[in-house]
Amino acid sequence: MRVAALPLLFLCAVGFAAPAQNCRQSAGGPGNAATVAAALGEFRALLSNAQRAALDKPLSYESAIHWSNLPIGVVPRTGLRLGDLDPKQTAAARKLFEAALSACGLKLLDEVRLADDWLAGYDKRPIGWNGGNYYVTVLGEPGAQSPWMLQLGGHHLAYNFTFNGHLPGATPLFFGSEPIRFEMKGVTYQPLDAQSSAMSKLATAIAARPGAKLSGTFTDVVKGVVMTPGKPGELPTGGTDTGFPQTYPTGSNDRGVLVSALDPAQRRLAREAMESFASFPGSAISAPLLAAYLDPKAFEATYVGFAGDPALGTKGSYIRVDGPRAWMELVVQPAIAHPEELHYHALWRDKQSDYGGEIRH
Repeated sequence: MRVAALPLLFLCAVGFAAPAQNCRQSAGGPGNAATVAAALGEFRALLSNAQRAALDKPLSYESAIHWSNLPIGVVPRTGLRLGDLDPKQTAAARKLFEAALSACGLKLLDEVRLADDWLAGYDKRPIGWNGGNYYVTVLGEPGAQSPWMLQLGGHHLAYNFTFNGHLPGATPLFFGSEPIRFEMKGVTYQPLDAQSSAMSKLATAIAARPGAKLSGTFTDVVKGVVMTPGKPGELPTGGTDTGFPQTYPTGSNDRGVLVSALDPAQRRLAREAMESFASFPGSAISAPLLAAYLDPKAFEATYVGFAGDPALGTKGSYIRVDGPRAWMELVVQPAIAHPEELHYHALWRDKQSDYGGEIRH
């Protein structure tokens, strides 16, 4: 396929960074409430009254679940649009994101937005492909003690970070990529390379184990936003997290194979897959969650399973990590702009601490 070029001016205006070769080895933001709140204060000081009104929302069920992985032509967003910020505001927003996200989280944000601009050159439907169509929202009153949330996302990305919550809150965290691999200005991008590689290696390693293969077919992540399919030729409706609170499988039937049954090499791959999904928030957000997931008792009780092609080479291929708290899944779908191609959807949820354990229906 031809590749759409992106003007250098636009890259500079929205604050994209050059892709890191290994983001896990790069320093990122601390992700603690005080640091993120301070960066947010500097950002808010540059906004107009109307912009602050768009940014600030109450910490409520209705506000918290208003995120989606779909483009804005399907699910309109609330919040402050990143593409509407001036250069000073954009620089301050970048500092906010640097405070909240790891180097991997920043890399994902940049590359998913670039992918949307790549798509804009091919699909002219009024779907809303645009790297500027990503939004930031603050729920509650930012500070170092009371609970509040930072939401950042758009098509194929939803960061929902809760600070000072009842529990550490990094989830729900949705991420996807269309195309899976693309080139822009001579640079090749694969936004989900680390996660798809880690999950595929795990699925391939356990494929021969009894019970590892899940039944049924998978057309999307299982615990994502709730959508109502449209009629032929029409776009779907809905597309927000109205399914929260989620229900999860129990017992041992059709959940995959237990980590406790795996050999040391396979256990290492399971750990690496979980670490790859938890790599996006700053360490203060993600570290306590990952520690809980990898606690020996919890880790032993975690299931891993797959369906379709372990190498993720065909549509409907699906891989899942299902622990006492962790829920991490990745699925292969036909691409939207080019249905003959493939693209990824992935989701990380925590069965106890989505939205920091603060949101109730």
